[in-house]
Amino acid sequence: MTLYDYNNLKKNFDTDKLLATLMDSIEGPPSYKELTYRRNETIMEEGSANHYFYVVKKGMVAMSKGTVKDDSILTFCGPDDILGFLSVLENAISPVAYTAVSEVTLLQFERQYVIDKITFSQESFWYAYFFYLNFTHPILVRESLSNLPSDKKVLAGLVIVAERFGRAEPDGSYLIPYYFTQKVIGKYLNLARAYVATNLRKLEQDGYISLSPKPWKIHNMAAVKEMLDMKYTDLYSVTK
Repeated sequence: MTLYDYNNLKKNFDTDKLLATLMDSIEGPPSYKELTYRRNETIMEEGSANHYFYVVKKGMVAMSKGTVKDDSILTFCGPDDILGFLSVLENAISPVAYTAVSEVTLLQFERQYVIDKITFSQESFWYAYFFYLNFTHPILVRESLSNLPSDKKVLAGLVIVAERFGRAEPDGSYLIPYYFTQKVIGKYLNLARAYVATNLRKLEQDGYISLSPKPWKIHNMAAVKEMLDMKYTDLYSVTK
């Protein structure tokens, strides 16, 4: 196994390793704050100057981009994910917005503190490369759904969020966290809320999902993925 193997890269340069570097107190107390955001609160606005680097400690965040019609959710960030990676450099403007989907706890580091800690180390390139992979891959997976019929697009979107953030049950089903509402799923898939609601009911009638009682459930994840021909939904599955 070489350094260029994804699993080895993950082992040596994941968020835990980065946090250990940022929390190193040899040169003095680490410079960070722990912040809490309520559901639907804005963490960072698109087009704003960013002076911070965030690590999600708890909760779910939507990363979105403004469009002609409405904001479109590009991906979701959960525990141990990084916010502000695209605008950590001096004078950089954030090309995306971050909004709390659930109650969120973040570790906020000063931008310059992060730069000073990792920029001049030999590992800085590998940290950047690892976070780049984990940042871009979910967006590419989302884009792969763009031409699906609306019912399959909704089902595929549920598969993605269930596998990344849901709970696997012993019978092969997956429970979807409550904060993935019709509105949130619609913004993620670029579908009107009414289309999402209609297709959710159709998927329930066809036996793929259950909507009540909450949380929503995908009954047989393996069968659904095979039906949709979804060979992977996350970066790790590509590297197995």
